[in-house]
Amino acid sequence: MSKIDIKSIVLCAFFCALTCVFSIVSIQIQPIPITMATVAVYFSGVILGPKYGTASQVVYLIVVLAGLPCTSKLVGGVSAFTGPTAGFLLGYVPMALVIGLVYYFFKKKFNNSPMQKLGLVLAMVAGTFVCYLCGLIWYMIYSSTNIYSAFMVCVVPFLIGDIAKIVLVVVSVPKLEKFLKIS
Repeated sequence: MSKIDIKSIVLCAFFCALTCVFSIVSIQIQPIPITMATVAVYFSGVILGPKYGTASQVVYLIVVLAGLPCTSKLVGGVSAFTGPTAGFLLGYVPMALVIGLVYYFFKKKFNNSPMQKLGLVLAMVAGTFVCYLCGLIWYMIYSSTNIYSAFMVCVVPFLIGDIAKIVLVVVSVPKLEKFLKIS
């Protein structure tokens, strides 16, 4: 049995809370809003790794399911998982997992080299793809839309913003890792 890492649990709770707050920071375009929540998911996967990063997003979903209105449309409970954005919400879990797995692979193999930074970018691109895929599939089912129409609604309007978010995280991660004393 492994020892429970208190620091990781506290950070897991922090990144769950950060996802709650960043989810509310949104621009309401229909039917899928622009939200800062993915920044919190990027950070959780990168800083916490695959295990605790994923756990932080599972806890976020539990908090939303329990009724806390910490989504872009300020809804909680089951109704948060029945609208057009449900696939994106559910996609936060595999997104954090993929980000953590890819980044930690590069970090372990290429520690403190330019390849580690490339791994950071690739991790977030892969995680974003997974989240887009979850959101796209759900939206197609929810709205009975074909893949092209769903892609134009669920992916295209968000590409530039997500690139900007990835740049923000790439610039911030080295400082945040140093501050949190994460090696």
